[in-house]
Amino acid sequence: MRTTEETAGFRSLVAGYATTELLILWRMRTPLVFMFAVPATLAFTLGSAVAGSGSHGRAMLGIAVMFSFTTAHYTGLALFREFGSNTWVRQALYRPSRAAFLLGKILPIAGIGLVQLSLFAVIAVVFYGTPVHGSLWQLLAVAVALLGVSCAMGVVLYLVTSDTSTFESLFYIFLITAGSVGGAIVPDANLPAVSRAVGFLTPHHWALRALDEATVGRGEWAPVLQAIGVLGGCAVILGVVAATAFDYRRQKYDLY
Repeated sequence: MRTTEETAGFRSLVAGYATTELLILWRMRTPLVFMFAVPATLAFTLGSAVAGSGSHGRAMLGIAVMFSFTTAHYTGLALFREFGSNTWVRQALYRPSRAAFLLGKILPIAGIGLVQLSLFAVIAVVFYGTPVHGSLWQLLAVAVALLGVSCAMGVVLYLVTSDTSTFESLFYIFLITAGSVGGAIVPDANLPAVSRAVGFLTPHHWALRALDEATVGRGEWAPVLQAIGVLGGCAVILGVVAATAFDYRRQKYDLY
């Protein structure tokens, strides 16, 4: 049981790391490109050509889900950046709470991811007439669960790689492959049977199943909760692995 002082110290650590990371992301500007400009370009130019006639809004949602996983990319890079900026020795000596350190790194990135998903959902609804037959709480819950999976995955990918080059190679393989077979680009119904079977194992499939139910579906909670349960379970498992396996003393290489 934490004391009041310990809780306050934990929050201060999280806030400190989160503020630093947010400032770095703002100066980088690249998240604005890869989380907003690129998916917007794909959604506007491809639209109903991949999602089906009159389904431009569905294309917006699918591509937003696909590129929400760039939060995994920026989470891993935030950890590798400690080596590039020569601050990792300080972290290894000080050894702050792993939970506070990881949360501080993740929260700003997850916040940007939530803005991205929300913005694309608004565009799909307002400008392309995508209906919302369910609750806005359903949409929010799916977004939070999806980002939980993505950010935790970013930490795990960081743990299993030793340098940024390998990390980014694995990330882009996952981003393109999982997005393709998970129904983010072409809806499940239009995919070959083998792709649908593989896509069933991706978080994209479950997120889009819930989003489809909340928008063009009947808006029932049961299918949405099932999908959220799968995503939440994945997020918890990846989060536990990330928190327990994380080691300040393990050497990494930031090749930028």
